[in-house]
Amino acid sequence: MLRGSFLVALILTAGAAKAELTVCNDASAPRTLAVAYPEGAGWQSEGWWTVDPGACKVVVAGDLTQRHYYYTLSDQADFAGEGYAFCVQSQSFTLSPADGDCAEGSTQRPFADIDTGMTSASFTLKLRDSMAPVIKADVEAPMIGVVDHPEDAGADLEAAATASFAPGSHGEPFTVNALMQGCGASEELDGCTFYAEGVRWVVSRGAGSNAAALDAMAALPVNAPVIVTGDSLNFGDITVEAMVSKVEPDQPDPYATLRDAMQGEWVSTEDPDARLSVTGSEQQEIYAGEVTAVSVVTFADACPGGEKIGPVFFTQQMGGDLEDLPCYAVVGLTPDRMELSYVGRGNTLRYVRP
Repeated sequence: MLRGSFLVALILTAGAAKAELTVCNDASAPRTLAVAYPEGAGWQSEGWWTVDPGACKVVVAGDLTQRHYYYTLSDQADFAGEGYAFCVQSQSFTLSPADGDCAEGSTQRPFADIDTGMTSASFTLKLRDSMAPVIKADVEAPMIGVVDHPEDAGADLEAAATASFAPGSHGEPFTVNALMQGCGASEELDGCTFYAEGVRWVVSRGAGSNAAALDAMAALPVNAPVIVTGDSLNFGDITVEAMVSKVEPDQPDPYATLRDAMQGEWVSTEDPDARLSVTGSEQQEIYAGEVTAVSVVTFADACPGGEKIGPVFFTQQMGGDLEDLPCYAVVGLTPDRMELSYVGRGNTLRYVRP
């Protein structure tokens, strides 16, 4: 699966009553599409569905078990997608694996992302004439997965990706590959939080940061990959206070499927009082209703200082020993069950959804 520098203009809206992925055609002409999504340890693609103007069709039945699905349109020669590529065939097909080198009789086509949200069991994708994707070879990849008015968003995204101050103007300069945690206003922070290099980064509004960059970050979903440039001001525990000069889109997170599947609430099969709550890159350990630890979750192919065995993730507890990095191999992860092997100890931890 590849990511390029294209801007897609589609409206993605939730709202189907049944648990399924539905496509509705609000355009003036029929649209023919295929979809792709994770299946097991690989990728599967299916097509084609032709949807007449004013009609809707279910393309994935049942509760949606993934956050991200992908689609392509066969009736538009200039469909650029968002840099994702999967294998398709000219006639009706189901292909698995659908990524990498395509088998004989199939070819790659560009696909675009459908972000169904953190907890959606159903989703509706709406296609419109005025939002038809076109190739934009000289445009940076969008900061926002959903752009309602791309002609207006371009200036904001350009400002977000343009440095607002010189490196080192306010502190130690940095550029990090990060994952968004979220933005908003609370008693502790009015601004944005992201995770990079196993550290929690916080940026306050109105403190010299690029306002357009913070606006772009606020529009992104949890776990969106970004490249953040700015100056670090203070470092305490595993939290960095920073000012952001610019923010740009990063390459797709290679662990996105596992990371998304891990989100939410889990309860131990051995002790119902022991729970995990995962939001973005933050993990809360809960026992008998009380939060006992908050940690940063980092995915990798190897434990710190170890050999490549991936996929694994290790945790860094906030307020804990900086050298203590418990590491877990992902044995199995489905929508309803998670099995982890505690590397170094050998015991298996099993969790299910509450």
